[in-house]
Parts: sequence; C-alpha cells; structure tokens
Amino acid sequence: PEVAPDVEPPAEPEPETPAGPGDVFLYPTSADGLVHMGALALALWLAGLSRTLTAPFLRVYSGILVLVLKIIIVGYAIFYLSYCVFDSSRGGKRAPCMALAPTPDREELFSDALLLLAGTAISLWPAAVYYGVTLRVDAWTVLLGISCGFLWPMSLLAAVLFGGIDALNPVLIVRSILVTLPAYLVLVLELGVLAILAVGLVWARLPVPRVFCNAACLYLLLMGTHLLGRHYRRHRDRLGWGL
Repeated sequence: PEVAPDVEPPAEPEPETPAGPGDVFLYPTSADGLVHMGALALALWLAGLSRTLTAPFLRVYSGILVLVLKIIIVGYAIFYLSYCVFDSSRGGKRAPCMALAPTPDREELFSDALLLLAGTAISLWPAAVYYGVTLRVDAWTVLLGISCGFLWPMSLLAAVLFGGIDALNPVLIVRSILVTLPAYLVLVLELGVLAILAVGLVWARLPVPRVFCNAACLYLLLMGTHLLGRHYRRHRDRLGWGL
C-alpha cells in the first residue's frame, strides 16, 4: 500500500499581544510618525511665515495664499490622522507608513474632512442650538458643552471607520457609548488630558520656535488617534459594527 506523505499541520497563528500603556506614548515614535510630525509642523510654520514674506508684494492676496496653503496642509493632516485611527483599530502599535495607505484624491480628502466635520456637528449641535437661541453663556451652556465633548470621540471614531453616512447615525453613537461605557469614560478622560495639554502649548507662548510647539501638538494628536483606534480594537465585539 502507498504511504501518504507526511503533511505538517498548519501553524496556529500567534496570539495577538494587546497594546499596553507604553504603546500610547511611543505610538508617534516610528520613523513615519516622526517624519510626518516634522514635515507637517514645518509646513504649518512656513505657511504662516509666507504671509509676512509675501505681504509687501501681494498685499491682501497674501492672506488668501496662506489660507489655501493651510487648507492643503490640514487636509493631508486629517487624512493621515484618520489613517492612524484606522491602523490602530486593526492592531497597529506605531504610527503607520503612508505607503501602505491608498493615495487619496481631492474628492476623498474632501469627503473625509466633511465626515469629520459632520460628526463634530452632531456632537456639538445641542450646545450650538441653545446658544443660538439664548445668545448667552450660562450653566446650561457649559453643561451642554460638556455633554457634547462626551459624545465627540465616538462620533469621530464612527466617522473614520465607517467612512459613510452610517457614521452620522446618533442612535449608533449613543448605543456604542453605552455598551462600552466604563472603558469609554476612561477614553474621554485620556483624550481630555491630551486636549488640555495641546491647548496649553498653544496658549502658553513658550520661548521656543513655533515649529516645536506645532510638532508637540501633533505628537499629542497622534497619541489621541491611537487611543481612539485602540478603543474599537478592544471592544469591537461589543460594538458590533461589522467592520
């Protein structure tokens, strides 16, 4: 009788090592992350500097030129930060290489920015409507503002990962918060600390070149994207988004 050749059983996949607390701080330190931080910080600084250099020649048009440059830079930054959220949601532990991401066209950059703005609008509309009706800042305005800030991270996460109109469903956002509430409270607290640090860097006017403050703010933003993506990664079964 013919002897069947030995066939090795398929190797079992190695268990995934979850991202730890240190990965949050080290997330922006990949070569690609550092390059993007430096390039975007320098581009924003040069865009602001160009207004001073071109004002004597272009007069009022120098402001338009700076605005166009900043829109282009911020548009690319939004694309990269969104991809960082996506990559972290797939288990990435360091800022990803853009060579692995699809090259965005103008329509994609515009739609990504529009979705993020729409997700932000959904979170902020109660406070905005109240202020628009009353035209005053009182305790209710502050309370509504806090509640809007509480909804905002989940709105952004849905906008990045769904990439479509489903991200604008308030029922989906509220349900997703409730099913991951303890972990989501920690996420909001962590993102709040990062936001306070970033605002402090902008307002403190430290005696260092502006480009370094821009880079530090981008570092904090990259940490925030990792926290958002990691939240989905850890709780994707409870969220049940089917992504």
